[in-house]
Amino acid sequence: MEVQTKLLKLKDWFEDYTSGFYSNEPMVQQNIILKAEHTRRVCEAILMIGVSLELSSEDLSIAETCALLHDIGRFEQYKRYRTFSDHKSKDHAALGADVIQNLHVLDGIEPETAEMIIWTVRHHNRAALPENQTSRGLLFLKLLRDADKVDIWRVVTEYYHRSGNQRNRSIELDLPDTPQVSDAVYDALMNRTLVQMSDLKTLTDFKLLQMGWVYDLNFPMTFRIVREKRFLESIRDALPISSSRVRDIYKRVQAHVCESSG
Repeated sequence: MEVQTKLLKLKDWFEDYTSGFYSNEPMVQQNIILKAEHTRRVCEAILMIGVSLELSSEDLSIAETCALLHDIGRFEQYKRYRTFSDHKSKDHAALGADVIQNLHVLDGIEPETAEMIIWTVRHHNRAALPENQTSRGLLFLKLLRDADKVDIWRVVTEYYHRSGNQRNRSIELDLPDTPQVSDAVYDALMNRTLVQMSDLKTLTDFKLLQMGWVYDLNFPMTFRIVREKRFLESIRDALPISSSRVRDIYKRVQAHVCESSG
């Protein structure tokens, strides 16, 4: 079965599967809907990037399938642990790969393609790209990582500017909302490297980590989206403006985006 044909059925399956996690608890329901909507937006973003690369219709379908399934483990994660923090629960990417395999979600697709999709889901949240994969496999992983970041930026920037007193601890990873910028976070971003989750001590650190994702983008279209949507400006506006460290980091990441998007 071609992935294009299977994808239509997978979209119906996704809606049925995720609706099974709906709850009468308002915060639980809010977070389940948040992740389902995030998935739909990542599907849109990955198609936009894929079209810019002039991918074939079949490859676009494979990319969209990766996007549709990339966070399928989030729903079981939140049901079990009431958190989206992998460090406080289980790796959501590994959970997702297990769900796909245990429920035979990709049955009917050519086995090699199904394995590549599962591999992409399992590795999409790694700190760095793995080396032991074909260039084709890495293409779909890079597409997914870029598209995922695009929509996480949308989610967090909308949240930062509307949250007020309605804080969502799951989005904030339960970090304290204090203005300090940790040394390890500052050093990593000024050296144009990614921040490690283990180095986060404050919500300010986490927002700066999100700025630093620009160092892990792969395609010109993604950089253009970042500029057009003004994600970095929006995160900056949710940070303590009196901090010289924040200003330094913002200038550095903006320079990287400008250099990379042409």
